[in-house]
Formats: sequence, C-alpha cells, structure tokens
Amino acid sequence: MSETIEGYPQIAQFMSEHKELGILRRFGELNMLTLLHLQAELMHLEEAYSRLSEADEKSSSRAYRSRDWWSLTQLDCNGNREQWDLLLQIRETLDKYNRQLRQQIWLADRLGPNDYDLSFFRDWLKHPRMGNFPLRGIDRKAWDPIYDHDFIAIQRRTSVDPFSRWFINIIIPKFHSLIGHRITTPLPRTEITNYKESILLKILDVLRTVLACLLPVSCIVVLYFVTSMRARLGILIGFTAIFSLCLSLVTGATRIEVFAATSAFAAVQIVFLSGNSGQIP
Repeated sequence: MSETIEGYPQIAQFMSEHKELGILRRFGELNMLTLLHLQAELMHLEEAYSRLSEADEKSSSRAYRSRDWWSLTQLDCNGNREQWDLLLQIRETLDKYNRQLRQQIWLADRLGPNDYDLSFFRDWLKHPRMGNFPLRGIDRKAWDPIYDHDFIAIQRRTSVDPFSRWFINIIIPKFHSLIGHRITTPLPRTEITNYKESILLKILDVLRTVLACLLPVSCIVVLYFVTSMRARLGILIGFTAIFSLCLSLVTGATRIEVFAATSAFAAVQIVFLSGNSGQIP
C-alpha cells in the first residue's frame, strides 16, 4: 500500500511488514463448539440411517438396496429414496466435520506468540505515534489479556534455548532503552527500531563459543591453585554442575547430549586432577 489507511489496513500493513507480530485469535472454544455440534448432528444422522436401513432390510421390496448401489440411488414406486438421500446428507455433514477436525488439529499444533512480541504489539496499538487505537468497535478488544490462551502467531519468533530468549527478549530491549535508541534510527512513521535477528544470533554464537572455552580452562586453573583434595573435589563437582546448567540453558542440546558432554567434561577434569598433585611450584 502506498498510503497507510487507519484501521484494519494499517494493522494489516504493520503485520505484513513484521510477520512475528501477525497475532490473531484461533477461536478455540468456537471451533470446538462447532466440532461438537457437527459430531452431535452426525450421531443423530447415524441413528436415523441405522433405523432406516434396518426397516428397508425387513421390507421385501427394499431389501435389495443394501446389495445394489444403483437400486439404492433410484426412486421407488412411491417416488422416494430416503436411504440414499440420508446418505447424501451424512456425506455432506461428514465432509464438514472432517475438514473442521483437520483444521482444529492444525490450529492446536500452532504455537502462540512470543510474550515480548505480544506485549510490543499491544503497546503499538496504544501508542499515539504508532497504532493510536486504530479500531473503534468491540473488535478492538481482540488482543486483550483475557485471550492470551487463544492467540496464534503467523510466524512466531522461536529461540531454541532459554539463553537466546533471555538475550533477545530481555537484554536487547534494555540495551535499546539505555543506549540503542541513541545510535539507531527508527523506521519511517514509527518509533520501531529493527535489530536484525541474524546479527543477534551471530553475537549469541560468539558468546556461546567464548563460554565454552572459558569453562574448562577456568576449572583447570582453579584446580591448579587449590591444594586440598577435598576442596578440589568440591570445585570439580561445582564446575561440572555449572557446565551442565550452561549446556541446558545456552544450547538446544537434548538431555542425552547434555549427559554425554557433562560426562566428558568431568572425565577431563578428573584426568587433570589425578595427574597433578596441585602443588604450586
């Protein structure tokens, strides 16, 4: 759009430019209610079909309908074909039910928005120089906190580990409020500053690499300067626990990977411990 029109066009343009802020309601309760009603309707149709097919089976003139599809679809001498018409109704309702069920399964698998993104979008809606309350009807309440359980994100920003989430959602906003707003330029007609996620992820990779190098070396240095075997064992246990915690928080490693890496870390430290008396020359 060349010009921003207030209201829904304004929100649509904003969401299309920042897809992680494409936050909508999934209407889980209404979807489930629709499914339940369709299920109930199908059960009644199923019961009606069962009664009708049993009645036809007992009739000498209509018993062949369960064995001959063509006869089932043709009008009888009274000009009706109740069983086939009912089957067509069941087919139509069943198709609606199956489509609704597939959609509900898909919606249930979709993640909700990132907490920071949801908070930012709400602030954008209220900010005088951004959204400025663009909606006027009851639909302006679509993003109220009472619907937090019902939101779906079109393209959720996901971080594979807690450290990345903490860095992007906590550290970067604090950095921006203290320093970033002085050295960056907001996007036109907004007060939004865009920090490229690819750059942030590279910074995170550097921090992870530095941490991975420092932990083993730090442990060895501390063990070298401590002479008491009891203290050394305590330090070894402490560093091993810290290493395991860092793996869990800073990487996306699985539990078995954390266990294997921690075992290797402990083994290296034990080799150093057993091969060095700890006496400072």
